[in-house]
Amino acid sequence: MAKCKAITRGGNPCRANAQTGKDYCFLHDPEKVEAVKAARSKGGSSLKVIDPKRFKPWRGTGGDVTVLQSPTPQDIVNLLADTIDEVKTGEIDPRVANAVGYLAGSIMKAIEITTLEERLASLEEALGVNRK
Repeated sequence: MAKCKAITRGGNPCRANAQTGKDYCFLHDPEKVEAVKAARSKGGSSLKVIDPKRFKPWRGTGGDVTVLQSPTPQDIVNLLADTIDEVKTGEIDPRVANAVGYLAGSIMKAIEITTLEERLASLEEALGVNRK
């Protein structure tokens, strides 16, 4: 793929790939000055502090008993599907979604370990093996 033909403020050639059929990347394309301004403005707005009040609680609100309940694997699947939809519609920042995905993976691992421990305890009990 061809490289952008623009020269940066530092005097170096731009290292980005040129757009298909064009000599410049998106940021240096003289025909897209307004679109670049809009993209920069939108990008800067995503760096603002996130107001937690605009996000709905996942399992209830503070003080609800449901907040203390463990999620099921289906709850995690639903959370991830909702998060994907929210990223695609621009409701949440992809960085927030990334954190949700990471934490959901940790919960799934904990559920898996807990399930295996329960199964192992049942087998040991059935075999009469004492576990310390």
